[in-house]
Amino acid sequence: MIIVNVGPLPATSFLHRLYLLPYGRASVLFVTVAGLGMGYLLTSRRDRLWPDLLWRVVLLFTLGLALQTMTDRVSIILQTYAVLFLFAPLLWRLPSRALAAVAAIVMVLGPGLIVYHDLVHPWHKGLQGVSVTTPPDDLVFSLTLSGPYPLASWTVPFIVGLLLARVDLRRAQTTWRMVVWGAVAAVGGAAVAYANYAVLGERADTGPLRLLTGVAHGQMPLWLISSVGGAVLVIGACLRWQTAAPRIRSVLADTGRFAFTAYVLHVVILALIMPADGFTPGGGIFVATALNAVIVGAAGLWSKTGRPGPLEWLLRKPWLMGPRSPASRP
Repeated sequence: MIIVNVGPLPATSFLHRLYLLPYGRASVLFVTVAGLGMGYLLTSRRDRLWPDLLWRVVLLFTLGLALQTMTDRVSIILQTYAVLFLFAPLLWRLPSRALAAVAAIVMVLGPGLIVYHDLVHPWHKGLQGVSVTTPPDDLVFSLTLSGPYPLASWTVPFIVGLLLARVDLRRAQTTWRMVVWGAVAAVGGAAVAYANYAVLGERADTGPLRLLTGVAHGQMPLWLISSVGGAVLVIGACLRWQTAAPRIRSVLADTGRFAFTAYVLHVVILALIMPADGFTPGGGIFVATALNAVIVGAAGLWSKTGRPGPLEWLLRKPWLMGPRSPASRP
């Protein structure tokens, strides 16, 4: 996530392409994990769910608007999170097969609507993320179809995360399947997209033919298949081999508990230090490495206090927490 937001994105060499490997994948992993976490929340919190959930929605949406107003160099995803969280309880009521069918339908229909919208409303194409100053109609278009994280495509990884919350991730058989089938989807989706580009040439990025492409953040089905497959692969691999390096696992877990604060912190830092024309490749690598080191180190130090991160505490305000249901008690 930090590497992608620091940039620069245009790859100028083979090493730069390796550096940008997370582009188009990190944020999808982020949303898949969010769906997984939301599934656990919906399972454990049956009393006073809506006050707790609505607080998260309002906080994420408001903070997302504020961060996007602060900078246009980073596309803020929190507003899309807020809307996904709002609809999560309705999605959670569906049986697993129906929920999987919804993901499949959105993966096909959503990109189709995006392409149709771009053809009919070209003036709305490629809008930036929504901020405090975004007009209401542009806000709706950006969140649903034309922004960097439109619901028409980003609902898919969130639903996949909800589905993962319904399986026993402690079983070795489950994690192996996630690794294998995640890898098949990640490689297969990318391979088909590259083949289509080779056949279609420059026509691939125009009109309805875009549906056959898989460019990162292009919102098309093959990109969704590949990136969501990669997210499932990473989650499965982390679960499968979490005992292999306990010290690394501990560091990653500390940072994960600090994820919301870390996200907001790195956006604020980039808003303050990123030059108008972006970083050079060398500068980007240095800044991304330094930011990662600072955030991981800060998370490790903060974890020793035994307290949640500042924004994690705000997200889970104690006064919103009603009595826990018997099913949620250890």
